[in-house]
Amino acid sequence: MTEREPRDTENVESKERRSFMKKGALATGALALGLGSAGSASAQGQNVLVYTYDYHPNVQFRVIQSLEQSTTVRLLSRPGGGNVPEISQPDDYNAYIIRYLLGGGDGGQGQITTFVFGRDLSLNTGSTRSFSGDASVFSSTLNLLSTSIEGGGGGGGTTTTTTTQS
Repeated sequence: MTEREPRDTENVESKERRSFMKKGALATGALALGLGSAGSASAQGQNVLVYTYDYHPNVQFRVIQSLEQSTTVRLLSRPGGGNVPEISQPDDYNAYIIRYLLGGGDGGQGQITTFVFGRDLSLNTGSTRSFSGDASVFSSTLNLLSTSIEGGGGGGGTTTTTTTQS
């Protein structure tokens, strides 16, 4: 009997999932240590990246705090070190911890915490935003999508557009 392709696909997906989980564990440790500082200004005209598994379009989220630059660089690098072709200078990016507000604006039915990345991105801590419904794969190695952010401050109408450049 011959082996079928799905087994090979499952093995690759399993490796990618482990890589993703390692990065998540590193980021969670950074969050637990309280690393980061307050953001400011707006995200207008910025390239915005989010993990594939944590992309929930048109769901409101709150900006919790920024991540320390060294943590951002580690999250945007290959597991074990090294850059991906799409991001030659990971230190050009800023990252923010965000928390989706599910079940209404107060998050009464649960919350998902993740990260948003952007080249020279600057967001206000405490502001609420949402990702647009348009997204494209930015880096399959890092499981990142490129998208835009909608809303401003307390849910206003500022829209951020994005252009994906490698």
